[in-house]
Amino acid sequence: MAEVKFEHITASYGKKTILKDFSLTVNSNEILCLVGPSGCGKTTLVRCLLGLMKPETGTITVGDRVLFDAKKKINIPAEKRNIGIVFQDYAVWPHMTVLENVSYPLKKRHIPKDEIRSRAMKALELVHMESYANHLPMQLSGGQQQRVAIARALVVDSEILVMDEPITNLDAKLREEMLLEIRMVQSRLKSTVLYITHDQQSALQLCDKMAIMELDGSLCQYGNDEDIILSPTNRFTFEFIGVSNMIPVSLQKDRICLDCGVSDSLDVEIPEGLDFSKPVEMGVRMNDVVFDNNSSIKAKVTSKVFLGSEYDYFLQLGNKEIRVQQSMLDAKLNGVPENGAMIGIRFVNPRFYPAKEVSSEAI
Repeated sequence: MAEVKFEHITASYGKKTILKDFSLTVNSNEILCLVGPSGCGKTTLVRCLLGLMKPETGTITVGDRVLFDAKKKINIPAEKRNIGIVFQDYAVWPHMTVLENVSYPLKKRHIPKDEIRSRAMKALELVHMESYANHLPMQLSGGQQQRVAIARALVVDSEILVMDEPITNLDAKLREEMLLEIRMVQSRLKSTVLYITHDQQSALQLCDKMAIMELDGSLCQYGNDEDIILSPTNRFTFEFIGVSNMIPVSLQKDRICLDCGVSDSLDVEIPEGLDFSKPVEMGVRMNDVVFDNNSSIKAKVTSKVFLGSEYDYFLQLGNKEIRVQQSMLDAKLNGVPENGAMIGIRFVNPRFYPAKEVSSEAI
């Protein structure tokens, strides 16, 4: 399999520019998850890769094969790009059997009948659907239909497999199963996968690398899951990946203090270059708020939910509601606070960002 390179891609719909000078590399034999909010340009990038949309600038290559080059006026037709695609809505034909659905791309390429059946059955075996070859889609569950869609993408021996929100329509249990299925298929085939999603949790479970796109279509961070979570490059990445608390703070007598109806000082260094003459907020993830009865910072437990492997709490800290996550191990060692209890808390790994400006439209 080969790596995919987008270099200096600019793409627009009418007068609206969706991607501007966008560059990204998907390494060979890896799963790269492209993550971002709806409308940031993820699907536009996929359409450019598939040949369904023509960028104004840039190049797109797969290995040493140029699919698009604006300057050299190269634009390989979509049907000749040899890229497998799995969509959110399965897109299986209801009047065809499972085997016929998977065989269809090969028939379009005029492959001999015996080879078509052999390759289609091998693709179905990869997703554990060979025993359903003669079933119609209406006889299958949503997860099974998505497996058929994956097999159909695999059957043409594509260099690249693109998955655009492939599990969004599935329930939570099926989503978990499909993520494992996708990982196992990729591992067996050593394929290169570009996985498009707005679901950060799915991306973290699946990816080798992750690329985070902002709403304006720019790429704000690229790296593995640890890079993204532990070293976010900006506030957008910090808030977008995982649940986070943003708490107002201020600078008082060379100490950073809470500014949310309580004014306890924090035992942290003042970040260089942060302008406290303007509003500042402290960002802290829900599992980085630690219960500590020796702390002077007190919050009230307003509600809690048991999620099997952890507890999820809502706390009232002055006039600010925050969320806290406590692992089962910590709960067993230190106990579970009751609703209404006042409890000491401590912040671990806090980050500080300029507060977001509130637009007049939001008031």
